[in-house]
Amino acid sequence: MQTPPHRPISGIVDAVVTTSLDADGALAFHLVVGPPRRPQECDRIEFTLDLEHARALVGDAERAPTAQVPCRIGVEFNEAPPARHP
Repeated sequence: MQTPPHRPISGIVDAVVTTSLDADGALAFHLVVGPPRRPQECDRIEFTLDLEHARALVGDAERAPTAQVPCRIGVEFNEAPPARHP
């Protein structure tokens, strides 16, 4: 997999990340993006890593405690190309 060149992210948002092991044994990261005091306004994102890949980030992923910690997430979406009209 090729890594795209690093460039600054234009937007930063507050979030909370929680980790857990999912039913298949993969390390799951649950991101709640938005104001923590108003969870109904938050967006939710989840991604998982197979344990072999999680070990590269956190060491012994099977023993990693479930944690809930605040974080900041950089967000930048690629714009769709403009529609062409005939």
